[in-house]
Order: sequence, then structure tokens, then C-alpha cells
Amino acid sequence: MSEGTVRVLIVDDSAVQRAAFRRHLEAAGLEVVAEASDGDMAVRKVLEHLPQVVLMDVRMPGLDGLQATQRIMARRPTPILLVTASPNLQDDADIGLRALELGALELIAKPDLSAPQGPGRSLAQRLRLLAQVPVISHVKGNPQVTRRPTTARKTSFHRRARSLVTVVASTGGPRALRLLLSRLPADLRAAVVIVQHIDGAFEQALTRWLDAESELEVALAKDEQDLYAGCVYLAPQGFYAEVTPRRRLALVEGRAPLGGHCPNGDRLFSSAADAYGSNAIGVVLTGMGSDGTEGLLALKQAGALTIAQDEASSVIFGMPGAAVAAGACGAVLPLEEIPDALIEALRERR
Repeated sequence: MSEGTVRVLIVDDSAVQRAAFRRHLEAAGLEVVAEASDGDMAVRKVLEHLPQVVLMDVRMPGLDGLQATQRIMARRPTPILLVTASPNLQDDADIGLRALELGALELIAKPDLSAPQGPGRSLAQRLRLLAQVPVISHVKGNPQVTRRPTTARKTSFHRRARSLVTVVASTGGPRALRLLLSRLPADLRAAVVIVQHIDGAFEQALTRWLDAESELEVALAKDEQDLYAGCVYLAPQGFYAEVTPRRRLALVEGRAPLGGHCPNGDRLFSSAADAYGSNAIGVVLTGMGSDGTEGLLALKQAGALTIAQDEASSVIFGMPGAAVAAGACGAVLPLEEIPDALIEALRERR
């Protein structure tokens, strides 16, 4: 094994698919140390071969990706990238999101390896990045989701939001968002707009999952939408979410630049700074890269509260760390303290 080579375990019940993954990854310079055809074998191969990262199908006979993730994380925590190609993708998405709760790092639709990998991260690039994540410190237990006592969810009448909370997250984000939203009250005095970097195939499932865990109404954002207090808008993939001068949400179709993201945290934050100024709040959660740093600086310069998740509670400190290094953060907080910080900040703006 040459210096810098990443050791990968491939887990898929299809021998044809395993062979395709092996050819693709070895051509990209990764080392496939072993293959497994089911979850039970995957657990044994992790203990035997000590891979740096696991590429695993969600749906397999016997032990599926969820159960295998749970056992791997209990016995030898290892970065896991989950993939699925089920005809009924939403069923697998629900399983995959539960696996993210247990410590898997990302969930993507199974890529077509015969096609160009596009402007974003290729499969090999994803695995290289995930292999560097120190998952051991993040799987000792799931953050407890405890909803605070609130008023009943408002379903018939909403007030236009005078304040706006904007959030960007990437790897590790679904779990962080679940905790954040579960601890915000139904009568929150702000709208919340979220950019989460995720495969577009799973955005509907993520929306349903977050909505089920929150007293707030969580929905996939639409173009030219008014922003209402107590509502959460998840930006759809393939569109830049921007706040207009009239304080509405606009979705601008576009292709992400090389290495970039669409939706994009910088564009959301910058537009929120222009539209809401000091009545906006910007939050950067766990994730790779630096998306959100420039926009968070714009929010800070507009007098807005800016928050970054701290390193200890982040799955990956890349995005929060970049914001901190740039001086864009008014506060750096553990994930569990961010909800109360938002509530207190909004209370002061009555």
C-alpha cells in the first residue's frame, strides 16, 4: 500500500456491483482491502481488515445497512458511506437517515460509475474525505432529542417573520439539525431557512424526518414563498435559496461550481444580511469545506448574531472551523447550546 492510499471495505449483496465499485476505486488509487455480501460479513471484515472507510449498501438480505452500522459503531467505529439504488428510494432513505443517527457519515444514491462523476465530489473523492473523519469521538451515544414544552403547532395562521434564522450544514448535518429543531418552540418568533448539503434523492425523506421530530412546521422550500414565523424551509437541491429585498424566499436554478454546492450557504447568508440585517441570525453547523464563511461575515457586518458549532460536537469541523478562522463568528457553541442561544436572541428582539 503506497503512502496516502485509503483502505476501503465494499459491502453490497450484488457481486456485479461489488466488482464495479472495486474497478472504479482501484482505478482512482484507493485500496479495496475486502468485500462483503451482507451486514454480518461486513462487521467481521471490519474487525479483520481494519478499513479506513466502509462503502455500504443500505438494503441487503439479513443484516441491513442500519443494523450493520449499529454493530460496526459499537465494536470498531469506522467512517461509513451508505448508498442505495432501490426502486423505492424513499423506503431506503428512511433506513439511511436512521443509520446517520447511529454514526454513518453520508447517504447518497448509488452512482452510475459508467458516467462522468460531474462537478461535485466523485465517489472516490468522498471516500478519501470521509476516511479522515475521527468518528470514534462522535459515536459514544446519540444526542438525546427532548422537545421542550410548547404551545400547539400553528397550522391555520402565521405571521410574516420579522426575524430570520439561517442555517448551513453538510456532513453530520441531518443529526445536528434534528437536535436543533427538536429544541425550538412552536411559537418561535422567526422563520428558519436551512441549506443542507445532501443528495437530492433524499431531500423529501429528510424533510419528513425533521418535521416529525420538531414542533415547528418543516417543509421543502418553494420559489417566491413568504417567510412565516414558526416555519422551517429546507432549500431543495439544485437551487440557490436567496432572501429577496421584500423578505420572500427565491429559488434560483443553477449548477454548482466545481467543488461547490447548490444550494449554497454563502448565497443564503449574504441575501439574508441584505434583507434582514441585524434581525437575521446565521448558524454554521458541522460539515466539510468552507461554505458559509463569506456569507456569515456579511451577516456579522450587518449586525446579525453569527454562531458556529464547536469542534467537540461537530462530526467535521471544516465549515465551522473556516468561519471561526475568518473571524465571522460572534459565538462558538456546543450543538446542544445553540437552540437556547437562538431563543434568547430572538426574545431580546421583541
